[in-house]
Amino acid sequence: MNILHLKYAVEVAKTRSISKAAENLYMAQPNLSKAIRELEENLGFTVFERTSRGVVPTRRGVEFLKLARGVLLQVEQM
Repeated sequence: MNILHLKYAVEVAKTRSISKAAENLYMAQPNLSKAIRELEENLGFTVFERTSRGVVPTRRGVEFLKLARGVLLQVEQM
């Protein structure tokens, strides 16, 4: 896991869409999907539930995203 993974996850949560998040991050959707899958594998739990209407954070995902936002804020402040 690295800072980019945190940034990607926060953007996906904000947009509730991997496609829209990829567009906002100026990257291809398959690459973002792969990065999110790698993040979830490294964490050992699912951050997002995929639905026909987009993605929704799981209960553990919500907690992870709170921490990720905090880390990103700290990095920005540095």
